[in-house]
Amino acid sequence: FFSCVPDRQRTFRELNLETNFLRLSALTNRGKPRWIIKHGPQDYKTGGTYGDRPPLVIAPELTDAIDDFLDRWRPCLQPTGTHLFVQPRTGKGLTQDSIYSMVGRCCFLYTGKKTNPHLLRDMIVTHARQSDASEKELEALALYMGHSITMQRTSYDRRTMKEKVAPAVDLLQSMNAKRYIK
Repeated sequence: FFSCVPDRQRTFRELNLETNFLRLSALTNRGKPRWIIKHGPQDYKTGGTYGDRPPLVIAPELTDAIDDFLDRWRPCLQPTGTHLFVQPRTGKGLTQDSIYSMVGRCCFLYTGKKTNPHLLRDMIVTHARQSDASEKELEALALYMGHSITMQRTSYDRRTMKEKVAPAVDLLQSMNAKRYIK
C-alpha cells in the first residue's frame, strides 16, 4: 500500500469502507476493477492549502488481494466499525502507534533496517529524485503526495549533497568535453 500510495499513516488509519476507500467497477475503469482512496480537504494534513486531492490509486495488481482480504480475512478480525484495517485483538481501527509498530516490524523483518511510515515517503521521493524523473513528474508526485515541490525538495529528499550535485558535475564535464573534442 505505502509504495503505490506514498501518503501519511493517517490515511491508512482512516481508510473507511463507506466513505473514502472505494472500488471502481470494471465498467468505469477501462475494463478493470480497481481500488482508490478519495480525500476531501478535511481528510489530510495540507487539505486547507490544496483542497480536494486527486484519487489515490491502489496498484491494480492488489485488487484481487484486497477483495480476498475483505471477503475472507477481515471478518476474522471481528471489526467493530467500517475501517478497512483493524486491530486484531479489539476489532477497532488502527492507532498511530499500531501502524508505526507494524510498518517498523515488517520493514525490519524484510530489510534488516529500522524505518517508520513517514520515512517511507522520504524513500519514495529520494528514489524518484535519484532516477531520471522529469521535473513535471516530480511536481506531479509532490501534488499526489499532498505537498508542494518546495516541500518535496526541502523535507523529503534525503539525497546527500554529493548526490544532488552529481548531475551538474556530469553536465559541466560533458559540456567541457565537447569543447575540447574539436
